[in-house]
Amino acid sequence: MKNITIKLPSSVSDCRPDQLAKWLLITENIKDISEEDLLGMIEFRCQILSIFSDVPVKEIKRGCIDDINKSSNALFEMLSKYNYEEPKGKVTIDGVNYVFDTDIRAIETGQIIDLKLIEDIASDPVKAIAICYVEEGMLYCQEDARGKVINPNEKRYKIFKENFDGKEFLDFFGFFLRDYEKRKNAILGIQMIRMMMEQKTINQQLKMMTGSYGQDYSFGSQKTLEQLLTESHDNLT
Repeated sequence: MKNITIKLPSSVSDCRPDQLAKWLLITENIKDISEEDLLGMIEFRCQILSIFSDVPVKEIKRGCIDDINKSSNALFEMLSKYNYEEPKGKVTIDGVNYVFDTDIRAIETGQIIDLKLIEDIASDPVKAIAICYVEEGMLYCQEDARGKVINPNEKRYKIFKENFDGKEFLDFFGFFLRDYEKRKNAILGIQMIRMMMEQKTINQQLKMMTGSYGQDYSFGSQKTLEQLLTESHDNLT
């Protein structure tokens, strides 16, 4: 056992998109585990701390279990405070505004085509936001007089990977779920811990009164972003 210093984000906005994407994948993969087992699962806690601190899991495991529990509880509380709002459609990074038009009819066909070319959006969601958020006042993949793209996706990708607002990222992906049953409390699984904590309290109260447990929550798989975007676009045009 040794002392380990890790730095965790203080809010969802401070989280990077890749960190949040990994968190969402984990919550989907552990959906069948009971809340009692999950909240006490030290392996799960170490994985979450590793994701949001960028410290390898093996290093996290060398720490004191009390510190791991305390840090992960604080992280769960921070994540549980997220509430879906329609994306602002605008982020400012180093003085440059990047905009996304929430009117699906304004999405260019080229953007939809490029989204479809992404093999696995969940594994690298920054690719998707680099396609959808474009420099304010510019067109997607705008060309100069010689036909050279002056605002390539690769440039935005590098900028967004480290600096894109975490809450706007979640709101952006949640935006495409607005017509589907999983939109509210289960938005992409980000509120899983909060609901499980709340349900655990309810279950304990019900057990005391009736000797039985309340209803469990379950989370189904979501359609891919490009499917949702294409369907929304087709329905409005």
